[in-house]
Amino acid sequence: MRIRFWGTRGSIPTPGQRTVRYGGNTACVEVRDKDGALLILDAGTGLRELGLQLAQNGSTPLGLDLFLSHLHWDHIQGIPFFRPAYDPNTHLRIHAPVHPRPLKELLGLGMDDPFFPVDLDAVPAQVEMEEVPSGATKRVGPFRVSAMRVHHPAPALAYRVEADGRSVVYATDTEDPFSGNENPVVALAKDADVLIHDAQYDDDDYKKGWGHSTIATAVDVAVRAGVKRLVLYHHDPDRSDDMLDKVGADAQRLARERGSTAEVLVAYEGMELEV
Repeated sequence: MRIRFWGTRGSIPTPGQRTVRYGGNTACVEVRDKDGALLILDAGTGLRELGLQLAQNGSTPLGLDLFLSHLHWDHIQGIPFFRPAYDPNTHLRIHAPVHPRPLKELLGLGMDDPFFPVDLDAVPAQVEMEEVPSGATKRVGPFRVSAMRVHHPAPALAYRVEADGRSVVYATDTEDPFSGNENPVVALAKDADVLIHDAQYDDDDYKKGWGHSTIATAVDVAVRAGVKRLVLYHHDPDRSDDMLDKVGADAQRLARERGSTAEVLVAYEGMELEV
């Protein structure tokens, strides 16, 4: 599989000189199998950039599967600006956690008048909505996708994506439980080739109950799951490029101290990985 990061920031977009190297767009990751089939993880502002590339490459008509970890703004802000959604040849399937209210109603709130000029029902693309229960595994084209509920204030899922004999786990907006129960990401990520994990906080600015992990927690999950490669993700909006350089070095050292051979990377916009 091939992975490309279009948005790596958490909470809010952070353009500016302090974030040039790692990027300021919010969460969006492109996953492709060896034949080029596409699966998208999250729809933050990075989704706009992915959509522009798809349109420029003439990749239409498009059948697209978009998996949302949850519905906080920084994970859905790109949907109204996703160029393929305005092409009637596009078939967009949106998968997301189960909520008490219908998914289409919730996603439409941010596009309804007076918040946006184009209602979700008015976009030309064929849009389908599918809620994914925790514990479900489904086939999406060549991909096998497994979902697991994670610890977050709003309903949120981590996903394990498998294709071509490889595995990628996407676990953003997850926090260790305080009940003493096992972190569900450890089992989901067991022996994965790549774990993309929330690392918004360090030990000094950690906010209990806000639904995000510390960098040390991300390393701990990677070590216990036995993953081959850990990618730190969902960077705090206050974390500058220079600070993220240090985060990467410290996290790699911590993994080595724990006896892990896993490679630790810090996600940046445009980063591409082969799995």
